[in-house]
Amino acid sequence: MNRAVCAVLVLGLAAAAPARGKRADDADVKELLANLKKPDPDDRRKAAEAICDLCKNGDGDFSGVIPTLIDALKDKDAIVRGEIAESLGFIGPDAKSAIPSVRTLLKDPIPEVRSKAAFALGGFGEDAKAAVPDLISLFKDKDERVRASAAAGVGEIGPMAKAAVPGLIGLLKDVDPEVRLNAAASLGSFGADAKAADKSLIPLLKDKDEGVRGQAAETLGKVDADPKLAVLALTAALADKHPGVRGDVAHALAKFGDKAKAAVPALTKMLKDADHGVRVHAAEAIHEISGDTRLVLPVLIEGLKHEDPFVRGDAAHTLGEIGAPAKDAAPTLKAMLKDENAGIRVHAAEALVKVNKGAAKEAIPVLIEGLKSEDKALRSEAAEALGEIGPDAKEAIPALTPLMKDKNKDVRKTAADALRKLQGK
Repeated sequence: MNRAVCAVLVLGLAAAAPARGKRADDADVKELLANLKKPDPDDRRKAAEAICDLCKNGDGDFSGVIPTLIDALKDKDAIVRGEIAESLGFIGPDAKSAIPSVRTLLKDPIPEVRSKAAFALGGFGEDAKAAVPDLISLFKDKDERVRASAAAGVGEIGPMAKAAVPGLIGLLKDVDPEVRLNAAASLGSFGADAKAADKSLIPLLKDKDEGVRGQAAETLGKVDADPKLAVLALTAALADKHPGVRGDVAHALAKFGDKAKAAVPALTKMLKDADHGVRVHAAEAIHEISGDTRLVLPVLIEGLKHEDPFVRGDAAHTLGEIGAPAKDAAPTLKAMLKDENAGIRVHAAEALVKVNKGAAKEAIPVLIEGLKSEDKALRSEAAEALGEIGPDAKEAIPALTPLMKDKNKDVRKTAADALRKLQGK
């Protein structure tokens, strides 16, 4: 489970907009498409925005009307063009026939449309590899929104866009912080292919923008950076004034494993950091670098009791990663199965099974409950956790089966994978 998903689950976020409350059925789709062709631009804008909301959340099936959406890319209204481009990107590979038309919008006279088109192309993944040169050319666009979206787009396309690495390195010096942040994030998606970025990322650890500093640290942990340079710079960055950045730096150091042993003394001091979230990340890093469970276990168990759900969630996740050596955390994790936060209950159940396989019977009902959540990320995580338990969680099959028709495509996929594992396939 990645940290982004962890954050969503901890908050137990549910879709906010009215249009996102349920999956669009055939009648809803038909009505929105009809509105998309009305003469009043305000009607078309509202329809385009609703379609984009549904596609973004995976709660609308527009795969059968791609030609109609492609046609809407020619709308006279810039908002309609931009929203529909984004919609197609959210649909992703199923809408790859739209790629040529979306590419055309990269030359749209309206910056917002170019920006949304660039972002959308990333949603098609490697199918949009032919658009990489176009996106690279937008690195020099006069509008910072366009540069930021182009930087994000090539990262989403993935390894097939590695030709963008030199340009992204150049964007690390952009005047706009969002551009710098997106460039750093995308470089991380190329892994070792972006190794040449390490010397350019290190100065960003002192960037005036805290988001850029944190992302630069995270990326240094992903691009096979030279440990002699990166570990030293990251260790110094542990003194950052912002706790979120300190946590990101600790997380990045963990990626270097035993090559970051020189950072352990500084990380050990951070086990007493004023911010409990930072203490948890430091504990996680120390364990990844040195394997020292004894030193970090008290900090992580303490984190399970913290009032901040983010801290509780991160601590549970890390204990789950440690596994059986963290068995002393089992009693506290069991108590968390009754936490007021649904996301935390799922985290705790998942971690409990990993530190004590014998506790599966207590964890499974909590995970089954998670399958019924209104939060799609929580349903997906609960399904994934049940799949990891395997046939011993076969009692969850009746609750998992309906998710094969879930309103969210990611949940449907995760449920299908989990069912195969529960059935021993």
